[in-house]
Amino acid sequence: MTRSQQGSATAWRTPSRRVGRVGATAVWTIVLLTAAAACAPDPADDPTAAPSTTATPAVDLDPVAYAAALVASTDAARVAEGLDPLPVSDCAQQAAAGRARALVGQAELTHAPLDGVSSACGVSRTAENLSRAAAPAPDVVDAWLGSPGHRNNLLDPDLREVGIGCVPDGAALLCSQVFLGS
Repeated sequence: MTRSQQGSATAWRTPSRRVGRVGATAVWTIVLLTAAAACAPDPADDPTAAPSTTATPAVDLDPVAYAAALVASTDAARVAEGLDPLPVSDCAQQAAAGRARALVGQAELTHAPLDGVSSACGVSRTAENLSRAAAPAPDVVDAWLGSPGHRNNLLDPDLREVGIGCVPDGAALLCSQVFLGS
């Protein structure tokens, strides 16, 4: 080190202290940000948050197997409420498959009139539940049970048959659940 560089000890130490303070400030900032991130609530722990369906699917994406699992979960929910399980109707299943195919790629799932289903299947009442999910079938039925209109469809004792049609829609399955009754 040259004399001009040595200067006073204070002059030499000041830049080091500044660098030291800047370095310490940077370290503390990182520590505080890390601590804050560690203390932030995990969205997965929020019971009011909507479940994510963008994660790696935890389901078999075979549409036929998934539809059967939805029927089984629907029947389990009905039995838990003291209702009979629903037999599967071929007519309702064909209508549901057609409804699901018609909704593929649509941003919003919207219900359509089921008058044609009523006449084709020879019943006076119909109802429909829709889903687009990559979640296990029991989770979809639980979500339906959490919605008053869908819950009414699932647990209506006058709806006596069901048919479910599922089709791939991106990374999820789009399903229509059609109920028939009198």
